[in-house]
Formats: sequence, structure tokens, C-alpha cells
Amino acid sequence: MPPRRYPTVRQKRLGAELRRLREAAGLSGEQAAEALECSKGKISRVETGMSGIRAAELKALLLAYGVDDADLTQALIEMAREGRRRNWWNQYESVLPPGFADLAELESKAVSLYSWETILIPGLLQTPDYMRVLFRRGRLEPPEGEVEAHVRGRLHRQQMFETDDPTTELWVVLYEAVLHAKFGGSAVMREQLLHLSHMAQRDHVTVQVLPYTIDSHRGVNGPFGIVGMPDPGMDVVRTETALSSLYVQDDTQVAAYRLMFDQLRAVALGPVPSLQLIRDVAERLRV
Repeated sequence: MPPRRYPTVRQKRLGAELRRLREAAGLSGEQAAEALECSKGKISRVETGMSGIRAAELKALLLAYGVDDADLTQALIEMAREGRRRNWWNQYESVLPPGFADLAELESKAVSLYSWETILIPGLLQTPDYMRVLFRRGRLEPPEGEVEAHVRGRLHRQQMFETDDPTTELWVVLYEAVLHAKFGGSAVMREQLLHLSHMAQRDHVTVQVLPYTIDSHRGVNGPFGIVGMPDPGMDVVRTETALSSLYVQDDTQVAAYRLMFDQLRAVALGPVPSLQLIRDVAERLRV
């Protein structure tokens, strides 16, 4: 398979996991190459996510590494297969940044999505008008002609929650300030809050609000999201910088973020009072 120009987060994670397993088995890159009857360069490219690996090759490597965990093996095989498929997000490759494909791909395989937000409604719960305001004023600053492509891409991400039996749990904790920021004006924000309250009533969606009155909490370092995969060892944390998204995959760090999220939802308002607060704020925006 030809080297990739931009390996996705899942491809990088697959490569990193294969490197970890190789090192745990005490094998060098040369020994792994011998087991697979390939060049050392191919092992290096696979481990950096720059080249794919077929299921049969992957099974051979795992056998050489002494891996007998059936669930882990299946998860890695699925990640390898995913790297060769074309999916709905590929249609946006020419107009949206590579990070969009990373996020869409992760979400498509997730069993849970946890999000702590301090300024914005999370993308999976945004209305089109709210999105347009953010894309026109935010860090991406796309040309006006590309704004609608960004909106369509985000709406496509949201379709995972439009099925009769969603397979992904969405749990969001919002700082109360998120509800009072009038992005796009009162009418846009009221529509957004009403949509948020509608989504919060779905069985697979939980929304909590962390009120101003909580003077000490673990979310002071900014927003983050946790993408929970079928194999917990493959979970990923997503954080934002001014120019890009960063992904944390180290197990110890991911566990620390999970603890932070647990502590945030423990001190936030429960789902019912949170829903009432969202509705109250929306009512005050009536024009």
C-alpha cells in the first residue's frame, strides 16, 4: 500500500499500539519484519500510520508478538480495515481540513462521547444558524463559499443520532456561561437552546449544566472531549488549540481526563434541573 500523506488519528493509534505490542514482546523492527517477511521500512511505516496493513498481515504480526486477546485482535483488525475504506467524510477532503476526517472517523466507531464545554454548544448539538456564526467568526475563518460545506459536514456528523436506535452515548457538561453567550444574537441563541433542550430529552443524550455558583471545579484548564471506543484501551481525548485539534492517546492521560469528567458531572446540576435552566434562559431570549 502506498504511504499516506496524512495518517488519521485511528491509523496513528493502530501503529502506536502495534509498536507497543512489539516492544512488549521484546522484538526489534528487524525481527518483526522477518516474521512478516517484509522490509524493516514497512514495519516503520505501519507503526507511524503512514502505510496500511492487511488483516492477514496483522494477524501474523500479532501471532509473532504473542497476542492472544481476541477482543484486542478484532479491534486492531477493524482499525486496519477502516484505513482502506472510503466513507462519507471523504467527500469533504477537498474543502475541509484533515482534522474533520479524524473526528468523523473516531465518532463513527465510538460507543460513548463525553464533552466538557466552557464557551460553545458542542458541534453534535448545534443548529445550522449557530454553526454559521461560529464558522464565520471562529479560528477556521473559511471563505464564505466554504461555510456551507462546513455546515453540511457538521450536520452529517449529527446524523449518527438521528437513527431509531443510536449506538453511541453522548454526555455533555456545559459551564453555565455557554447558555448566556449570544452568538448570532438572541433569536439564533434561543433557537439553539430550544434545540439543545429537545436533544437533552433523548434517551442516548445527557446534558448537565455546571452553574456559576460552583466556585471550584476540575474544568478550569479548558474544554475537552473523550471518545470512548469498543475496546477501552483505544479511547482518545480531544482538546483544542487556537489553530488545531490535539489528540491524547496515552492510557494514563486518558484515565486522568476520565476522572476529571466524572468529577465535573458529579458537581454539575442533574439532567432535570439542567433542562429547566436551559429552557428558562431560552424563554428570557424570546423576542
